[in-house]
Amino acid sequence: MDYRIPEDVVEDIRIHTDIVEIISQYVSLQRKGKNYLGLCPFHSEKTPSFTVTPDKQMFYCFGCHTGGNAFHFLMKKENWTFPEVLEHLAQKYGIMLPEKELSPREKELQARRHRWEEIHEWATAYFHDILMNRPEGELGRQYFAKRGVDPDTMKAFRLGYAPDRWNGLIEALSTRGVNPHELAEVGLAIEREGQEGKGNRGYYDRFRNRIIFAISDSRQKTVAFGGRVLDDSLPKYLNSPETAFFSKRHHLFGMNRAYQGIREYGFALLAEGYMDVIALQRAGFTNAVASLGTALTKDQAKLLRRYTQRIVVVYDSDKPGVQATLRAGEILREAGFRVDVLSLVGAKDPDEFLKAQGTEQFKKALDQAKPYIEFKYYVYIQEHTVHSAPEKRELVSALTADIIKVSSPVEREGYERFLSLELGLTLEAIQQEIESKDRKKSKDRHENEYFQENQDISVKNRDNINRYVNPVPSAITVPNAVFRAERILLRLLLEQSVSVAQVEAELGKDFWKVPIHKQLFDSLEEVQLQNGAGIPIQVSEELQSQIANIMVEETDVSQPEKLFQDCLRQIRSIRSEETVEELQTRMVALEKSGDMAGAMALLKEIGERLRSGEK
Repeated sequence: MDYRIPEDVVEDIRIHTDIVEIISQYVSLQRKGKNYLGLCPFHSEKTPSFTVTPDKQMFYCFGCHTGGNAFHFLMKKENWTFPEVLEHLAQKYGIMLPEKELSPREKELQARRHRWEEIHEWATAYFHDILMNRPEGELGRQYFAKRGVDPDTMKAFRLGYAPDRWNGLIEALSTRGVNPHELAEVGLAIEREGQEGKGNRGYYDRFRNRIIFAISDSRQKTVAFGGRVLDDSLPKYLNSPETAFFSKRHHLFGMNRAYQGIREYGFALLAEGYMDVIALQRAGFTNAVASLGTALTKDQAKLLRRYTQRIVVVYDSDKPGVQATLRAGEILREAGFRVDVLSLVGAKDPDEFLKAQGTEQFKKALDQAKPYIEFKYYVYIQEHTVHSAPEKRELVSALTADIIKVSSPVEREGYERFLSLELGLTLEAIQQEIESKDRKKSKDRHENEYFQENQDISVKNRDNINRYVNPVPSAITVPNAVFRAERILLRLLLEQSVSVAQVEAELGKDFWKVPIHKQLFDSLEEVQLQNGAGIPIQVSEELQSQIANIMVEETDVSQPEKLFQDCLRQIRSIRSEETVEELQTRMVALEKSGDMAGAMALLKEIGERLRSGEK
């Protein structure tokens, strides 16, 4: 379902949905007054801070500040898209969804994708059945037994075995009406090259005499396979090829099971191999994933970014594993992650470590994971001699590019002090060396920007505005009374006690001092323009949580008109007391957020005040 469902159907589903019933399937809820409390399913906690409010049909966690309605809960918990949630709830409550009229091309693509998914599902069942039940799967069973993988784990991960036959899968799926050409199209068979003048010689299975790992997407559907040999033949690992419906750079092994664990732990464990992920998840580390037999990609980093901002890399401890860790760390840091590295002593990989030393030792090792920059330092000193002053300068220079990317002053100084202690140098010397490199990099960057021929028009607009303003701080302090008034005003809007039109008639559109409040107001305006009323549903997680937080606040809204007038008086009072400098600060904030209309309106007000002699 990749089409837009009419809003009246969405509203019908929302009205029929009971949020307590939905969330109770995942969380043990206890009634407390008119609300329900439970342990948050999105982060680890011992004291319940997860609140479900039936009369508002909202949930909110006061610990991790996640919130929303039943739609948002299922999207986050099941990793479903909004249409997938609607489809699930419509089926649950017996609501008919309209069918989209597809073009001939769309119908063809839909049919091909359905067939592709169908074939992969049958292939998964075939490989799994061979492993679990057939004499041909004995070698696979022996291999997994030797690796400590029990039958329950084989079933949970839908592991399989491809027998040492040229056409085992081809024959098995032919009984379901799948021809060899189709298997070749989806990457499960290979077409033999015919001898010149003698025509084609047929097809053979891609995977033979290998244990099979099924790679699943977020819907738990198999999208590809990885196969590992049982001996020393090459290639050791063989993966499904790229097709029109599968690209390995967009998937991670184990993610279909790990996304909930990542949210609960607050970070992802990034391993190298399929067996590492299986071993880690079996040991309780349900946040473990791995790239698909290749180096980590930017797209895989984006996939992880949906669930967490911290990654602990736990690659193999050999030299190739260390180099892979360094490459992955660079990609993850560029994507904005906090990156730590877990180096396992006495074992090559997590699977081997868990078998030899157990879960508790792994937990202790995990607590000692080093920040990426420190890990990079130790790799450097293992590969280079660092005794003389020039050698120490070279080391600092090698880490400077990483350190100057650190935005937190506290974290940056922490790395500088770390180098100072490790190298026996003063903190000032380390800082001066790094700052000199940073200044040179900034100078080069500014020179490049100066000589660019094409300038963004927003830069020119900013110059025109800034002629009238002073430099402003990056953070804007909002008086508590204003913050509170804006929140109550939004509550009244969400409760539909007042309308967007009423607010705009009294205050205009650009009075908001808290940017997230302005974003929510704009979303409400869009909803009311389209539907006349309602709470925004298809918005960002940040806005979902803001809506939930506002709705579950203990606020007496029994006299909405009085509250509305109180909010108007408070906001007008603060606005009249606002100095020109404060107006300038707010104007620049609006301009930076892209609201040029709001910024220009404030610029006009500033000009009028300056003409009247106000400072």
